[in-house]
Amino acid sequence: MNLAWVVAVAIALGADAFSLSLAIGLTGIRKRMIVHLSLVVAVFHVFMPLCGMILGQAIGTILGRYAIFIGALVLVGLGGRMIYKVYRPDTEQFSFGKAREAFFHTKLSSNRSLNGWGIYVLAASVSLDALSVGVSLGTIRAEILITVMIMGLVAGLMTGMGLVLGRMMGTRLGDKAELLGGLALFLIGVKLFF
Repeated sequence: MNLAWVVAVAIALGADAFSLSLAIGLTGIRKRMIVHLSLVVAVFHVFMPLCGMILGQAIGTILGRYAIFIGALVLVGLGGRMIYKVYRPDTEQFSFGKAREAFFHTKLSSNRSLNGWGIYVLAASVSLDALSVGVSLGTIRAEILITVMIMGLVAGLMTGMGLVLGRMMGTRLGDKAELLGGLALFLIGVKLFF
């Protein structure tokens, strides 16, 4: 897998972190927490695909050429799931004004879930897809070190950008970013079939 594809996968995985970061940023996050959360997400986006790639290489050794097919199916499935999450019919939509009013009406602390273990749970939750993608990339024997470093860097930057943008303004980029990320994973998975 060449460098351009690795960057495309990293951006697709970072889209989930970006979407969530936009929402968190809307609550008024401190600058110090922006840096902290971005670094934690970056570390998780190195560790999770690293574990997945090691597992994927083991699977690739056992299954041989079939492992690439399985890896492609995983990418297509993850991409399809991300696209579905954007368009699922049971999701209720609110305007930004209504959502902000509801948030402040309930008097929730904006950084309450980011205290203690909350930041690590949050980082792990947005990094789970990276574990699955790591398995896929391991089956095709992608270069481990450069791949996980790019994934961590991109995820950290996208998290920081999402937090800063969300802090500065209310925006609907979250769904669009997740849609593009899902589409990218789906198409990369389809490319692996051929």
